[in-house]
Amino acid sequence: MKVRIIALGVFGVVILAVCAAGSAWAQDPGNAILQKVDEITNAPLDEMSDMRIILFDKKGNRKERLLKTWTKYFKDKDNWRIIKFLSPTDVRGVGFLVLAQDKMYLYLPAFHRIRRIASHSQKESFMGSDMSFSDMKTKRLSEDYEACLLKETSDNYFLELIRRPGSEKPYSRIKMTVEKSSSVPIYMESFDEGNNLWKVWKMTPYKSGKYYTVSRIEIEEKKKEHVTIVERENIRFDQGLEDRIFTQRFLKRRPK
Repeated sequence: MKVRIIALGVFGVVILAVCAAGSAWAQDPGNAILQKVDEITNAPLDEMSDMRIILFDKKGNRKERLLKTWTKYFKDKDNWRIIKFLSPTDVRGVGFLVLAQDKMYLYLPAFHRIRRIASHSQKESFMGSDMSFSDMKTKRLSEDYEACLLKETSDNYFLELIRRPGSEKPYSRIKMTVEKSSSVPIYMESFDEGNNLWKVWKMTPYKSGKYYTVSRIEIEEKKKEHVTIVERENIRFDQGLEDRIFTQRFLKRRPK
């Protein structure tokens, strides 16, 4: 295990050295692009949406879940997010609340209790999907990753992201394609601690008024041969969401 970690550390240093050499014509172009991605995807005051999560195992068996999400964005601190499951009946009423990097809560109505998600558990699967609890956070990527611009075309930027020391993100590095017209990522490959391809992400950009987000995400988990599709509908921005929504009291309320 130590050999793997050391090897990955050397790999990261090499990548960053290549980035630095390749970007001598401009100051940190990859980091600037990643910061732009964060600015665009965190631009609204708040956001609401309906969400459908579809799960496929390696045998093609399908499970479907319906949810509602509320997000409140901040410039000077972590964003807030709350998610409530509407169906099927075995997960109806389950809720998830994010207030900060170290303040994540899962409500399990069957046990009538709220569980705080510990740091060591944030890499675990979120409700059987190919997203982790950490993926459900809204923290800006530029705070956790150093970015390098590998190349660009007329339509896209191609970035290499290396996890910053001290970050608790589960992915050691990420290869990301960013659509120039929207500054929204449209494709990602995320790697584990051993530098093995872990997940492939495909995103569909969506624009409403002056804001950009994504309306569909497809995640393929390579190790488990599992696929998660996230479809978002009725996306609404700047609804004036009140702080009382992002509380443990609201988390326990039965969804309508």
